[in-house]
Amino acid sequence: MEVKTDAVVLKAIDYKDNDKLLTLFSPTLGKFTAGIRGVKKPKARLAFAAQPFCFSEYVLAEKGGRYTVTGAYMHESFYSLRTDVERFYAACAAAEVCISVVVENEPREGTFVSLVECLKTLGLTDGDPAEALVVFLLSALHESGYPVDLGYLEECDGEIGERLWFDFADGRFATKERCVQGERASVCTYHTLRKCAGLDFDEDALSGGKKRALRLLKAYLTQKTETNFENLGEFIRLYEETP
Repeated sequence: MEVKTDAVVLKAIDYKDNDKLLTLFSPTLGKFTAGIRGVKKPKARLAFAAQPFCFSEYVLAEKGGRYTVTGAYMHESFYSLRTDVERFYAACAAAEVCISVVVENEPREGTFVSLVECLKTLGLTDGDPAEALVVFLLSALHESGYPVDLGYLEECDGEIGERLWFDFADGRFATKERCVQGERASVCTYHTLRKCAGLDFDEDALSGGKKRALRLLKAYLTQKTETNFENLGEFIRLYEETP
């Protein structure tokens, strides 16, 4: 049976002498594995379709629940990501998160759209890579059933001081430690997350927030998925070193 679907390459590993196994992410098929033959040969027709982050319409032969790529029509290669180490690791982090939180063969259209938008910002614009990644992570967490609640402070009935608290169990902030069973979090983290979520935020409280927001989201993801997220950690390290 032939199947056509848009998909992004999350991962590619060598298989046999000239083949590769791709981890693809499709809005309709979810995350799945597909073999692609002969792509390591010189001048291979489908070599582009086995590159990381390639966004294409894939033509698949399906048999017994296994897929083989027989054709592909590129939408965008995001090739420029390979020339900027910081943006490359941001893209690797987004792909790494998809591999962890997207269930095999489960459609996840919202996460797919968020991934493509993140890759577009990283590869086709000069937008801030940290902000693009935070926007994606908030969406991926929400779609995975681990939303970050950014409206709880209003319910906690307390003014924001110099410190907030974040409950890793429930994914919510509070102004008072007694309101949650969590850890301290900075005010700039909270307002940065609200900005990236498209909510009202305090412009004067954003300084340093992106770095702290990334660290908090990594810790939250790690707790929920028991995954280390090495690429996300490397991006945070690179971003923290940026002047």
